[in-house]
Amino acid sequence: MENENDLQEILNPDEVVPETTEVSEPETDELTKAQQLAQNYKIRAEKAEALNKSFKAQPKPEQKSDFSIKDIKALSDVHDDDMDVVIEYAKFKGVSVAEAKKTPIIKNLLREKEEERATALASATGPAKRGASKASDDSLLERVASGTLTDEEMERAAKARIEQKRKHT
Repeated sequence: MENENDLQEILNPDEVVPETTEVSEPETDELTKAQQLAQNYKIRAEKAEALNKSFKAQPKPEQKSDFSIKDIKALSDVHDDDMDVVIEYAKFKGVSVAEAKKTPIIKNLLREKEEERATALASATGPAKRGASKASDDSLLERVASGTLTDEEMERAAKARIEQKRKHT
């Protein structure tokens, strides 16, 4: 059939010969599915582009600090654990952080917390590990007579005894 169309084109180049293609029903179904799939992909792409444009169009929120330079400077000598308390008090009273820090309530609170930290640091609240104390040579020699030495201590006691005899002779 293609040969006939090619032959007619060669013989009559000005005439347009319609090509007829016979497509079976399963092929039509596949073609329809492919077209629907392509249309779905196109719609998805358009939605994604629109969403991308909307994200680009939104201004990025600036992180604006609620604190002035004076407030930041006032908090510079406050311990990290106490900053939240001072800030909350300032917001509660509706004053600046620098002014809140000057109030007697906050001054006393900060002083007490500082004393607590100093006390906790000074006293070893954790379990203290004590190193194994080595017995002196004289105490080892005294314990030899009682016979309450471990093997390791027995060796040290023997060496201490030999050393003692060398010094006396």
